[in-house]
Amino acid sequence: MVACRRLAERLVIGYATSRSLRENKVVPACRDGVNVVIWSFVHLEVVDGVPRVRATFDVDEVKRAKRDIDDGVQHLVAFGGWNGPHPDTSVDGATWWETWETWNDGVFDGVDWDLEGHDDAAAPTTTLTAEVEDIVVDFTRLARENGYVVGAAPAESYLDANSNGASFSRRLDHSPPWRDGDAPFPYAGRNAYARLVSRCDFDFVSVQFYEGYSRAWHETTKTKGGGGVSLASYLENVATRLMEGFDVGDVGRVAVPSERLVLGFANGWADGAKFLKPDPEAIRTALARLQAAGREPRGVMFWVIDEEGANGLTFAKELSRSFK
Repeated sequence: MVACRRLAERLVIGYATSRSLRENKVVPACRDGVNVVIWSFVHLEVVDGVPRVRATFDVDEVKRAKRDIDDGVQHLVAFGGWNGPHPDTSVDGATWWETWETWNDGVFDGVDWDLEGHDDAAAPTTTLTAEVEDIVVDFTRLARENGYVVGAAPAESYLDANSNGASFSRRLDHSPPWRDGDAPFPYAGRNAYARLVSRCDFDFVSVQFYEGYSRAWHETTKTKGGGGVSLASYLENVATRLMEGFDVGDVGRVAVPSERLVLGFANGWADGAKFLKPDPEAIRTALARLQAAGREPRGVMFWVIDEEGANGLTFAKELSRSFK
């Protein structure tokens, strides 16, 4: 029998790690409004010729935490992460799907593709290869056909709506153009997720505006000639562009409809020096403007539940207010 996982009408997504479990932060975050927890991270590896799933957190502890969390909360696992491995391409997407579903045994409601780059310039994960893309496409199709939720979490530069007409690159080691003259920062993409978003029927796509030296960071500060646009205005404009679609080289027109678009932020750990500083009031203002225009995104996401309460900011509670 095919399962049927249903997401809430409006999403408040929080990532959790083993630290979230140790410090008992997940249950309070869900009580504060998080309705999708994405457990980070799970890796698809081949060991001695055998495909296997390896979690970086204690699955039994997750099961125990779930007992104290409302049944309406969805629990997903994230693949990848910064410096994390991409799926082993010696195994195809269908086999990885079967391997994961057997391992999962009904514990998690779906998956989130969070494949990113690496600090080491020689690492294979500095490229999102065509082979990895095919695995994601096939796995996603089978997961959704079997009733599981599937999301994707591109960094802003991996799906940059403000780069209309720009080229597509699988490499994840570009430097943002506004970094010219500064210390090198070769960790950005150039719409590397554009093909994935075009090929996959994701339930939601969470754009990470908090990647290091993101366009959102640049445009909302006066650093290195940034325009100093208000965060609320920037988010309103970029969300509109994502929904309406933008052109990416030979990929063509790429869009994320409002019912699938999720806006992703850091919580209290980010101070604005390198990562976009969280401003719940600006986020609420942007969402209110978008709602008034009939373009309200599906929800919001933040990294990471571990840091709830940092600098006095309880982001789950602040963001969930946007949908009340």
